[in-house]
Amino acid sequence: MEKHEILEKSRRENRNGDERERTIRMEGESFSLLFVFLMGLILLTWKRVHGLPHEDVLTMFWTACVANRVYRLTRRRNTSDIVTLLISLAFLIWNLVKFLQIAG
Repeated sequence: MEKHEILEKSRRENRNGDERERTIRMEGESFSLLFVFLMGLILLTWKRVHGLPHEDVLTMFWTACVANRVYRLTRRRNTSDIVTLLISLAFLIWNLVKFLQIAG
């Protein structure tokens, strides 16, 4: 292989960042989502204990689930992702409608 071909191959492989950077970004996003999930549980618990409507927190949770399923479906095209997408979408719509009824 010539020097030019090796450089071109390296550029193509590193177009979206090197493997270390992708791993750090993915781990960072997962770490932050864990904190968002924990805060959601705290808010959901607090709202339920005080008798407040909690559909807003659940709507945000199911939105994240739907977004994850859509992304995975576009990447893997696995039928299990379709099933979980439809279930998550149903819960999202249910909680969003309940939230809008309360807010409206």
